[in-house]
Amino acid sequence: MANDLLEFYNNMDAARILFAFKGTISQSMLTQLSVVLKQQAQEEPQLNILFGIFIELSQNVRHYSAEQSLDQHGKPYGMGVITVSEEGDIYSISSGNAVLPEKAIQLARACESLNDLDKAALNRLYKQRLLEDPPEGSKGAGVGLIE
Repeated sequence: MANDLLEFYNNMDAARILFAFKGTISQSMLTQLSVVLKQQAQEEPQLNILFGIFIELSQNVRHYSAEQSLDQHGKPYGMGVITVSEEGDIYSISSGNAVLPEKAIQLARACESLNDLDKAALNRLYKQRLLEDPPEGSKGAGVGLIE
């Protein structure tokens, strides 16, 4: 076990991972993770820019993961992973969670169509979506992929 942990640590160090979490992202866990990231940002102010992205990605895991866990009140929360890494002066946030195969196909199609749009078209679509009802199954405004 100790060798596995050392290897895990060395892999994270080699990947320049500053922060990593794997597990259930409930509202209280999201709050705790936010506190940790804010504390890290005090030491590295560049991380403040990433804070909103971190919240958005964490909420996506929380709301849309196919892998769910129940809190003490029976409320479901998504499970997944989120990392913050840096390479030089470039910071990255990555997140991941289980997705049902049919949902993966829908997401891939949505991403493909968004990738075909230029910045002006993305801005128009973003504004249009804000005026419409959220898409079916969305737990927000339905603009996360566009952002």
